[in-house]
Amino acid sequence: MNNIKLLITDIDGTVLNEKCEYSPKLKKLFDEITKKGVKVVLATGRMFMGADPVRKELGLDTPVVCYQGAMVRLKDEILHSSSVSHNLAEEVIKISREKKFHLNLYNDDTLIVEDDNKQFMKDYTQGRHTTYKVVNSFDEVKLGIVSKLLAIVYDEKKLLDLRDEMQERFKGRLTVVRSHKYYLEFTDTKATKGEALNFLKEYWGIKKEEVMASGDQDNDYDMLMNAGIKVAMGNASQKLKSIADYICPSIDKDGLSCAIEKFIKG
Repeated sequence: MNNIKLLITDIDGTVLNEKCEYSPKLKKLFDEITKKGVKVVLATGRMFMGADPVRKELGLDTPVVCYQGAMVRLKDEILHSSSVSHNLAEEVIKISREKKFHLNLYNDDTLIVEDDNKQFMKDYTQGRHTTYKVVNSFDEVKLGIVSKLLAIVYDEKKLLDLRDEMQERFKGRLTVVRSHKYYLEFTDTKATKGEALNFLKEYWGIKKEEVMASGDQDNDYDMLMNAGIKVAMGNASQKLKSIADYICPSIDKDGLSCAIEKFIKG
């Protein structure tokens, strides 16, 4: 064992494959390192209801970082939260209508859509322990805690173009990141996986050099930047690979297990 005290990792594309399955070897490694005192934390864009069952399946007793870092929650206790202002949420909703892209609204820990696109929602919820509510219009929703909004665009070029445009439009007001080849997420500027990691480091008194972070998409960038050891999956974005200390094999080749054996068990 080396000096790693915290492993924080993305879920989809890092722990779970496209079929939402994890390898038995990875589960065994999590068991081994947690018994030796290493904290393993899942950090995801998923809402809490879609993330916590994964934590339970993996036998972890740590908080979950969900909604891209907008919330750090342990069972029924919210340890840290940062939400989107109602004015900005309404602005994103207006743009989604103008540009005609599908939008998920995460309000008071409920996933709400006004366009019930069966294909999008089947793909999004399948294997993610997630349900959703359909309304005639977002205008009839009383906004409470808006953890995030998510655009779904089944055209990678259009999604990247939308990302660039939205990042410029909301610069300094919202964090806009790609979390999947078809998903674009809008969160509060302080609601990032990196900020959530910083909260947990302070919460547990863990130093940056005692953290290993792993992920596969641009929304994992600042999380890796705030860790001592930065691991990008073989299937990761080029942006993430550009800062990695180690590029492990892809999710289909059990890459995270290789990274754990190299940096934590080795």
